[in-house]
Amino acid sequence: MVQVQWLKVYTDIFDNEKMKKLLRNRDGDTYFRVWIQLLTLAAKSNQHGAILLGENIPMSKEDLAKVMHKTLNKLEKIIQDLHKLDMIIVEKDTICIKNWDMYQSADELEKLRESNRRRQQKYRDKQKDSNVIVTLNNTEDKNREEKNKNRQDISNLENESGFKE
Repeated sequence: MVQVQWLKVYTDIFDNEKMKKLLRNRDGDTYFRVWIQLLTLAAKSNQHGAILLGENIPMSKEDLAKVMHKTLNKLEKIIQDLHKLDMIIVEKDTICIKNWDMYQSADELEKLRESNRRRQQKYRDKQKDSNVIVTLNNTEDKNREEKNKNRQDISNLENESGFKE
């Protein structure tokens, strides 16, 4: 799967009631930063909001704590609070961002990829066609040169034999 290079964040993120509640926590800025880091990790995984190390390998809380430079206890508390606010889903040790596809417009991204793929294919086809024409023109030029050379050779032979002057 192609890696996503961007993350969609709405401009009214700070007006969201869940975000306001997170920011009111004693370490609200830390909660917000962890949320954004979870979003970026989900985008890197590109598996419909799942946070993975590799293909189908869930990122453990210990791994997340190391990546985010948080203690395991602090990270577990934040994950628990995000889960209570229904922002993430935890299934079989895999953390998933809830409604990822809806908020990140995954269907629109797929349409864009398909459109780009078709456009690129048309471009390549056009390049192939133009290369064939150039090759044909080169062949025609070579054929003309050979015909002209043969005519000159015949003309020279006729002159030497005395049949035609």
